[in-house]
Amino acid sequence: MSSTPTTDKPTGPLARAGNWLDRAEFWFIALACAGIVVLVFAGVLSRFVFSQPMAWSEELARYLFLWAALVGAAAGCRNNQHGGIPLLVHKFPPGGQRFVEVLVTVLVITVLVVLAWQSLGSTQQALESGQTSLASGIPVWVINGIALVAYVLAILRTAQGFKAGAYHPRNAVAE
Repeated sequence: MSSTPTTDKPTGPLARAGNWLDRAEFWFIALACAGIVVLVFAGVLSRFVFSQPMAWSEELARYLFLWAALVGAAAGCRNNQHGGIPLLVHKFPPGGQRFVEVLVTVLVITVLVVLAWQSLGSTQQALESGQTSLASGIPVWVINGIALVAYVLAILRTAQGFKAGAYHPRNAVAE
């Protein structure tokens, strides 16, 4: 009899990379949200208490919000946490359900590839132009680059979710 407990969690380098990615996404989003709160509070305090507005704080809070939303959307792809109409899919026989599952995954990945490609183009263009944001001075390629990373991450997470069965109609989240 073995003394090692059995687990249902996958092990190996891909599972460890997925776990690391889960933690990285969580902490990125948590820190971005904390940063938004601090920046907005500091902006309000500086404007209304000290009468010295910090224009860059609003702009940076806006970028953090955008980045947190994009990375959060990518994280949601892993567990199929995005909207769908499982009621309609459940009307199909199992073979039809599998077809819809594959079709939806291919369409989602196709759209994400187009978005990533477009984001790559705008990131390269911003890098070549040397443009910076008005108030904070952040290079625009950094702002666009986070979107590119989020789209690529969403592609990987969609494939990971599909492989894990998260996109199967039986796993649909009822709301």
